[in-house]
Amino acid sequence: MVFFGKLAVAATVLAVGILAVNGIRVNAAVAGSVGARSNMTVFAYYQMGVVPDSIVYDVWEVGNETSSFSALGSFFRFAEEMRDRDFREVRMANRGKTVFVLGGDDFKMIGESLSVQNPAYLLRTFPEKLELPDGRPAFGTWTGGLIGVANSQLEDLNDLSKQWLIIGR
Repeated sequence: MVFFGKLAVAATVLAVGILAVNGIRVNAAVAGSVGARSNMTVFAYYQMGVVPDSIVYDVWEVGNETSSFSALGSFFRFAEEMRDRDFREVRMANRGKTVFVLGGDDFKMIGESLSVQNPAYLLRTFPEKLELPDGRPAFGTWTGGLIGVANSQLEDLNDLSKQWLIIGR
């Protein structure tokens, strides 16, 4: 019985340690990106709690008065908060289920350029950077005239929002 008691204590200490590291190293950046007045519930953590080069940005609730652009803006501000760190990937999840995967280099680029790049351009070109969890491209890359391309990119952005953010509503 003593062995199982020590094992339980060790498991508890390990779990608390993992939660603390995730809270300090990753989830704290969500508070700055989502904002105190937001009606979104978002958690960020290392994948499976311990994979340091893969983080999960997990949306649990998006209030009806929150626009898709506002929610995506929160994700972009999270990238800005994390811009000094390198990741292999960022998993965009809804209630714990990965919906899209963004490469770490693209995540870093968004974070570094948010304050200097046109946000409309970043939003329009965002969907083409995403993959599905199985590694296939989530959206296509558009070519042609500016108006046609921009329209198709905005449609992709709308589809992205429906697939990622509205699942949990």
